[in-house]
Amino acid sequence: MAVNSVDASNACIPPSHPLIRQALPLPSTNRGEPLFLDGDGGRWNDGDDDGSSNGKRRPLVMYGFGKLVVIREIDDARSLSSSSSAMMRDGEDNDDDLDEGCHTDPTGTRESTGGFVYRGHAANVTCAKFSPSGKYVASCDHRGRLRIWSYDHGEHLTRLEVQLLSGPIRDVCWDHECRRVVVAGDGGAGSNSDSCRVIMWDTGVKCGELSCHARRRASSCAYRPRRPMKIATGGSEDATVYFHSGPPFRRVIPGENDVVVVDERCHERGAVHCLRYNRDGSLLASAGTDGSVCIYDGGTMKSTIRLIRAHDSSVYSCSWDRSGNRLLTCGADGYARLYDGNTGTKVREWDVASSSSYSGGGGRTTTTTTGKDDGSSSTMRGMSVAAMQLGCTFIKGNVPISVGYDGQIAVLSPLDDDGPIVFITGHQAPISAMTFGAPGDDTVYTADTDGVIVEWDVSTGRARGRVVSDVVDDDGANATPASSAGIHAGANVTSLAFVVNDKGGGGGDGGILYSAGWDDHVRMTHGRTCHGKARMEAQPNAMTVGSTLVVVMTVGGLLLIERERLVSELIPLPYEATCVCLSNDDATLYVGGNDRNIHIYAISSRRDVNLLEEVHVITGGHLHPVQSLSLSPDCTMLAAADVRDVCVYSTTAIAGSADDHYSTLVPKGRWCFHSQRIGCLAWSPDGNVIASGGNDDSIFLWCPTQKMKRVHYRFAHRGGVTGLGFVGRTDGGGGSSGDWTLVSAGADGCLNWWNVEDDVRGKFGL
Repeated sequence: MAVNSVDASNACIPPSHPLIRQALPLPSTNRGEPLFLDGDGGRWNDGDDDGSSNGKRRPLVMYGFGKLVVIREIDDARSLSSSSSAMMRDGEDNDDDLDEGCHTDPTGTRESTGGFVYRGHAANVTCAKFSPSGKYVASCDHRGRLRIWSYDHGEHLTRLEVQLLSGPIRDVCWDHECRRVVVAGDGGAGSNSDSCRVIMWDTGVKCGELSCHARRRASSCAYRPRRPMKIATGGSEDATVYFHSGPPFRRVIPGENDVVVVDERCHERGAVHCLRYNRDGSLLASAGTDGSVCIYDGGTMKSTIRLIRAHDSSVYSCSWDRSGNRLLTCGADGYARLYDGNTGTKVREWDVASSSSYSGGGGRTTTTTTGKDDGSSSTMRGMSVAAMQLGCTFIKGNVPISVGYDGQIAVLSPLDDDGPIVFITGHQAPISAMTFGAPGDDTVYTADTDGVIVEWDVSTGRARGRVVSDVVDDDGANATPASSAGIHAGANVTSLAFVVNDKGGGGGDGGILYSAGWDDHVRMTHGRTCHGKARMEAQPNAMTVGSTLVVVMTVGGLLLIERERLVSELIPLPYEATCVCLSNDDATLYVGGNDRNIHIYAISSRRDVNLLEEVHVITGGHLHPVQSLSLSPDCTMLAAADVRDVCVYSTTAIAGSADDHYSTLVPKGRWCFHSQRIGCLAWSPDGNVIASGGNDDSIFLWCPTQKMKRVHYRFAHRGGVTGLGFVGRTDGGGGSSGDWTLVSAGADGCLNWWNVEDDVRGKFGL
């Protein structure tokens, strides 16, 4: 059972919690800015420190998402290595070899959950790098703070936290001795504000003076991984690369100390987006806004190769493979390219934007225009902004990956593999809604604040793909399936509901998914294609489903949808509705109000007149507005929650009572341990346990027959829990018993799987 008193840090989910799997968010990106990834987990993560895993740990890639540092395991078979890919093509089964020693988390205390999320920053994370040993991480944020923390420690304790720059830190790099760290970013307006700094990693003491770039803005830095040590920094405004030697470090200027040639201005204009040394420090590469890539001698800092048109537009990132001879680049033209670092020859290229596997549709479009005087036509090729490639790296030293503006990770095929590009998709924004698919489909759907809906495999935790649209709105939104804004045109999706086929839903792939968003539409999806929509008269805030009926709660009242069509006009309410819940037989509707009451309506089987009739009001049960409602699988109990309390009511009227009140099973003041709004409730398949999730980052488990006991999972999701559900249960109730896997979604963009069986049986005796 989870013991909360021993957890001393909220930088991660406590190891004592029964987390078994995580679906992690995608990298945060900014248009026109490079994304720095780290695919080199260091010696410890490669299993080279003690040789125990023989280098068979899963490959890692690290990046920032909001205020989080995400370390993701790439478990696609292609990414394990070129040699393992060859073995698989030869028909050899090497799963046992790869599984051994590669499934433990950083601390080695439990099985791998698919990655790790560090939550120690108070501002948006801009970059993060493993130390060469792999046991420490240096991460930086938008406020100019550097944190160095332990990756292999159970609580991931902070070794150093220091304010280095006045503005955002854009890039960070370790030296090969794990003793010094250099950062580059935006300095302040003051004369003493630096754009680059190099410090000792354990004390924060400066190791020299690095020259400031124009407007005190630097975009990237690189530390030579050998002696004599060199530091290169690139400017965001001056197209210049400054070179420094040390320690203590100072700028190398032509004409001083017999220095004859230092090629600082190999780029013509704009920013030097990325600087990277190869593994032995013999070569340095720079990528810039002018579309060029320059390669320098790592020791003399003299330019040896200049690729003037490496890409058709800005080159945002570059990375060397483990051999130090191949350079991977990516740019705004949607391509990733591999060059020979010694000759400048292009070895291979990947048209990521045109890949047929691109989740959400192809990134390139073809437009044919006519109307010339001679009657001929012309064809133009365009590209979605979402397909611009902003970051790239090698994982395990030899498998290239690239990340687009929409955050989707492209695992590129190795040199000896002509297979298709494999995409890893998910969310790039906080998850705002969650629902399960049809029973037996092992499907869960999630939606985020950017309007993106993702379908997940419950059993593996992998994303099957994003929902795309073939519907064109009146304003032209979602005109192409490649819309990066999602099917709700970039609007927040407030609720999801799934109607199963055998209950009259029709359609394919098990049923119909309904989604309500702040674009004032409810959209209908079959499989992963949105094919229909219904315009709302007011902004929808919540939705509930029974058998065939869907009730949409808007700021102006209620709307009813059945079999993909509206069956009612907007039904106004004399109070402000805050949440809704519908019974399995579509006969009873429960509405929570801002008046702190629960209103109970009977729904007429005739859809033409008097659809709703208020039959009862539960009053006095809450001290605050009701925020969420959930019926037990057999519809005999109703759970209701506000900003503090979770209450349970019987849905059966008391026989012989003059007032005909509904009985209270768990009153207010009993389950009152949440400290902020409780946004979601879920019943176990057998109806014996209730799970509640709140904006206080906590998940609680309750048992109506054991009112004095509870199970508490702290720090479940940073920013709050936005969705809960037990595996095997659908929104229509029912479900199978015997499965104690709880799935939760949160504002941190994560989807978590919890095995709560031991806690439930140990605490409640079930």
